[in-house]
Amino acid sequence: MSLTALVGLALGTAAMIVVLSAFAGLENLVAEQFEDANPPLKISPAEGPYFALSPEDSAYLNTTAALYPESVFEPVYEQRVLLAQGENQHITYVLGVSDEYVQNHRLNEHLLTQADPGLDLGESTLALGAGVAYHLGVSNANPPPIITVYLPKIEATTTALNLSDAVRAKNAFATSIHTVQPDYDVSKAIAPRSWVQDFTGAKHPSYLEVYDDNTALRKSIEAHFGDRAIIADRLEQEATLFKVMRSERLVVLAILAFVVVLASFGIVSALTIIALEKKSDIYTLWSMGTSNAQLRSIFFKNGLFIVLAGWAAGLGLGSTVIMVQEYVGVVSLGSGYIQEYYPVILSWKHYLLTTGIVLSIGTAISLWSTRKVIQQINAA
Repeated sequence: MSLTALVGLALGTAAMIVVLSAFAGLENLVAEQFEDANPPLKISPAEGPYFALSPEDSAYLNTTAALYPESVFEPVYEQRVLLAQGENQHITYVLGVSDEYVQNHRLNEHLLTQADPGLDLGESTLALGAGVAYHLGVSNANPPPIITVYLPKIEATTTALNLSDAVRAKNAFATSIHTVQPDYDVSKAIAPRSWVQDFTGAKHPSYLEVYDDNTALRKSIEAHFGDRAIIADRLEQEATLFKVMRSERLVVLAILAFVVVLASFGIVSALTIIALEKKSDIYTLWSMGTSNAQLRSIFFKNGLFIVLAGWAAGLGLGSTVIMVQEYVGVVSLGSGYIQEYYPVILSWKHYLLTTGIVLSIGTAISLWSTRKVIQQINAA
C-alpha cells in the first residue's frame, strides 16, 4: 500500500510539472508569433478612433525621444477599407506608416514575394499580408498587380442617384506580400503614410507605436498621458488570448492538485496497515513510557517519507519526459504548424510551484492521517 501511495504521488507530481512546462512552451511559442506583429509598446486613445496630440504632447514626445535615443515613436494612421482586385474583394485595415515601421516590424525578413526594387511606382503602393493577398487572389508581386482601395465618404449624403459620390477609390500597386502572424497577415495592408493621410483625410494618428520596451520609458509615458491613453506591451495587446491560456492552465493545475490529494489519501491506508502490523511493538513502546506525541511523530515521519519519495520520483520522471520532448521530440503538433513538435520549457519556477503544491498537500494529509491512526489505536 505504501508503494501504491508513492506511485500515485509520483505520477501526480510528474503530470503537474509536465503540464506547467507544456503551457509555458505554448505561451512562449504564441508570444514569439506576436514579436514582429506587435510593437514593444502601443499608445492607444482611451476614447475615440483617433489620438489627437496637443502641442504639450508633441513637446513631451520630442523631449522623451531625446532622453531615450534608442526609442522611436511611430504614428500609425489606421483605416478600415475595402480592397478589390478583379472580382476578388476583402475588407481589411490599411496602415499609413513610415520606413521605421517596416524596419522595426522586420517585414523585409518575412517577404514571400516582392516587386523589382528598380521600378518607380510612386507612393501609391501596398504591402499585403499573406492572408489579404490570398483573399484578393494575388500570389505574385512581380509584376505588381493593381489593387483598388475603397473608402466610404462619411460626409457624403447618399441617394440612389449619387452612389458613386459616396465612396472614395484609389488604385495602388501591390509591391510585396509578407507573412508575419496569421491574424496580422489577414487584416493588415501597409502603405506610405502620406497617401493614406491624403486618401482618408485623417488629421490625427490612430495610435502611436514605441519601439523601446524600457520600463522607465513606459512609466514616463503613463505618467504624462494618464487616463487619456492605454499603454500596452506585446502581450497586453493580446490580453484576451493570454488570459484564456492562463485560465486554462489554472484549471488544469487545479485538477492535477486534486489528483495529488486523492493520491495522498493512500498515505492513510499505508499508515493504518503499518499500525496494524506493528501493533504489538506500539503497545511495548507505550509500556516503556512513549507518549502519543512521540508515536504521532514516528507515524508522521513515515508518511512524510512516502510524500518525499513520491515527490522526488515524480520530479525525476517529469523532468525526463520534458527533456526527451525538448531534445528528441515525441509529441507532434501535426502538419501545418510552424513547429513540428509540441514546445516545452522547464523553469525553476515550475519546480518551486510543483514542490509547494505537492509537499503542502502531502504534509497536511500526513498530519491528518497520523492523528486518525493514533485515535484508532487508542480506541482498540
